[in-house]
Amino acid sequence: MNAIWQSFSAHSVRLVLLLGLIFSIAGLSGYSTDVQSRNCTAEEKAAGDKQLRLSKKDQQLSIERHLPWGVPTATVPVDNEDLLVHRDYVINHDRDLLVPIWTAHRLDAKGLGTIDRVDCFRADPRINAPYASLPNDYSEPIFDQGHLSPNGDMSRALNPVINSFIMSNMAPQYCQFNRGVWQILESLVRLWVKDKDRGTIYVITGSVFDRDNNGKRDRDSSAKRMKSKNGKSRVAVPSHFYKILIHQGDDGAVETISFLLPHDQTDLDGDAAFQYLEKHIRSIEEIQAVAGVKFFPKVAQERPEAAVVVEKARPAKLWPFTGKRPSSLANSPQCKATAGADR
Repeated sequence: MNAIWQSFSAHSVRLVLLLGLIFSIAGLSGYSTDVQSRNCTAEEKAAGDKQLRLSKKDQQLSIERHLPWGVPTATVPVDNEDLLVHRDYVINHDRDLLVPIWTAHRLDAKGLGTIDRVDCFRADPRINAPYASLPNDYSEPIFDQGHLSPNGDMSRALNPVINSFIMSNMAPQYCQFNRGVWQILESLVRLWVKDKDRGTIYVITGSVFDRDNNGKRDRDSSAKRMKSKNGKSRVAVPSHFYKILIHQGDDGAVETISFLLPHDQTDLDGDAAFQYLEKHIRSIEEIQAVAGVKFFPKVAQERPEAAVVVEKARPAKLWPFTGKRPSSLANSPQCKATAGADR
C-alpha cells in the first residue's frame, strides 16, 4: 500500500490524498444513551470468545481495515505490550499496566445498528492470567470499567457489542469522566459518522500515563494503581485519555480532529461540556509525544513531509453536527456518591 498525503490546508484542516492511495482500502464508555441493557448469556459469551481467535490471514485483513496507515509504533522503550486483533477493532494491550495503550477501529454509518447494550465484562481469554485484568479488579467504589472502543460503536451486531466488553478494552475511568465529557465525545463521534458528509471515520483511542505532567510518558513503575476490595492494586489508572479521528471524503480529502482530556472528576454538561472539549483539541504531534506512540508509521516512512503536516494539524473548533445534542449521564446516585473521592 502506498501512503502519500499530498497537500494540506491549515484553514480547513483537510488533507488531499491521491485517489486509490491511503484510506481507499476496501456508547458511551460503559453506558448507552438508551438505558436498556442486560447481561450476556453463557452461550453468547462462548460465541463471543470464539470470535476473538482469528487466523493470521484474518488478523492481517482486520489490521488493513482498521489501520490502513500502519500499526502505531512505540517511541519509548517497551517490552510488555501485545497486539490483540479483533474483526471489529484492534487493541494494543500493556501486560504490566493491565490496560489498553490504544485501540483503533474503522467506523461508518452502516456499522451503527440497533443492538442494545449487553454487559459481558470478562477477562480476555487470549491473555495469560497474571497479565489479564479481571472484573473483580474493579470491585471498588470510584472507577468505572471504561471502554476505549465503545460498545455504542459496535451496535451493528451482537458479537461486536459483546466483544467490546472484554477487559483488555477497559481502563479505570472516574464515573464523572466516563459518563460525562467522555461519553459526550463518544456520542459526538457517532453523530459525525451519521452525517452524510462523513461516511467513514477512523478512530484511535488511547490511555496516557503522565502523572507528572511533563508531556512525556511516565515509567510503568510510577503509575497510580486502582485498589480493589480484594486488597490488590493491579490495574493502572491513566492520567489522560485521547481520541484521534480521521475522516476521508468521497473526493479523497481527509480531515482530522484530536482530543487529549485530563482524567479527573470534572463534571460538565451543556455548553460548558462542549467548550471543554473544544479547549482540549490537540494536534496529533502533541498526543504522540505524551503517549509515546507514532500513529502513522507508513506515512512517516514514505512521505515524512506529509506526516509532519498531519501531525501538526490542530483545528480550532469542533466539527459541526446534526441530530440531538449529547448530554451528560453523570447525574446518577453512584457518580454523586463518588464526587470528590480519589485515591
